[in-house]
Amino acid sequence: MTVAYVSRVDQECYNDLQDEFTDVQNFGNIDEFINFYAASNSRDIVLLYRVEDIEDIKLLEHIKFRNNLYIIIVGESNVESAILAGKIGVDKYIDIASPDISIIKETIRSSQSVIKERRGESNISVFSGIAGGVGTTTIAMNLAKNIANNNLDKNVLFLDFAHTKAISNLFFDVIRPKKTIADIPTIQQLTMEELFENGLEKVNNNLYFVAGIQKHTDKDVLTKVDNVQAYLNFIMYVKDKFDYIFIDVGVFEDSDLEIDVQELADHIFIITEFSIPSMAILKTYINIIDKSGWYNKTHIIANRSDSFGSVTHDEATKILSKGLKHNFTIDFSLPNDAVHLRECWNEAQLVCDVYPTAPFVQKLHEFEKRFFTGEKQENNKEELQHQLKSEESFFSKVKQWL
Repeated sequence: MTVAYVSRVDQECYNDLQDEFTDVQNFGNIDEFINFYAASNSRDIVLLYRVEDIEDIKLLEHIKFRNNLYIIIVGESNVESAILAGKIGVDKYIDIASPDISIIKETIRSSQSVIKERRGESNISVFSGIAGGVGTTTIAMNLAKNIANNNLDKNVLFLDFAHTKAISNLFFDVIRPKKTIADIPTIQQLTMEELFENGLEKVNNNLYFVAGIQKHTDKDVLTKVDNVQAYLNFIMYVKDKFDYIFIDVGVFEDSDLEIDVQELADHIFIITEFSIPSMAILKTYINIIDKSGWYNKTHIIANRSDSFGSVTHDEATKILSKGLKHNFTIDFSLPNDAVHLRECWNEAQLVCDVYPTAPFVQKLHEFEKRFFTGEKQENNKEELQHQLKSEESFFSKVKQWL
């Protein structure tokens, strides 16, 4: 999420926002912001616009709003200004007479839920591990295959964006892929025919995948700045073709592509283990999550949670909650099913295919129902509070004035 602050005054507010959010940009006028916005198709953007009169609001009429933009106006207590803002499509109008930076920050954080709703029923899920070997790829591959097996009317796509030499293609029975994720930026025109010629493979009737890089030098393709937009365009194209998209980014890295992919995602699943070193690494990661505005779509998954010597669920929750703005907790746990997992890993086979009744697979069924195919979960107490605050729009403010 990018916070775009537009104001000719009140620069102190800009400084406060920099302390709170990862990506904050300051613009002296709305024209500077419009130029920035025109080139920002993939990032979620919150426009915080400090206006001095109704003429400043009228300048927004020239912006063609997309569903990635949430607009907050801070201005005078003026009914005419608030009504005009409503007609234009402003999300929230805040009275400058009682400016409260904490309310502004809370509104910015809650904006992500609104943007997600505007995107519609897409289901892009990113799987990221705190370290190698915690089971990120195993979970993502088996979950993708499990959902495809259980929902034959849904098309599932698995994308391997890991920065290390890929092994997912072995589990999907493509030993030496002719094209990989590294070939996607070379596509001149995005069509399904071009994709099938440049890396897209069909596993069965409703499961597809694009293999990850096959040599370490291809990592440069993933990290090259010029390729980032090509990958984002590719994801935006395929999200209209597939019901579920699973993106395995491997170990989290602070790269432009990985950050932008997580920005696009509807869900971010962080895979960890219940050990003290893992909790320490995880806390650093979720601090980035906290400041990036991704809290509401982030789920922490503990793998091998019942292993010997692991910290307890309650202990992990206490470690994660200390010193952060949000109360992070463990959203789901998977068992240590070493017998089945080790055998299948050595043979490059999916556990859900070979041992459909294994404890790991049984838990994957629960995982699927909870986050993908079951009833939509009700918001927890904290998310509900965010919604209630965000719904105090300028229309309710107008009502008070009248």
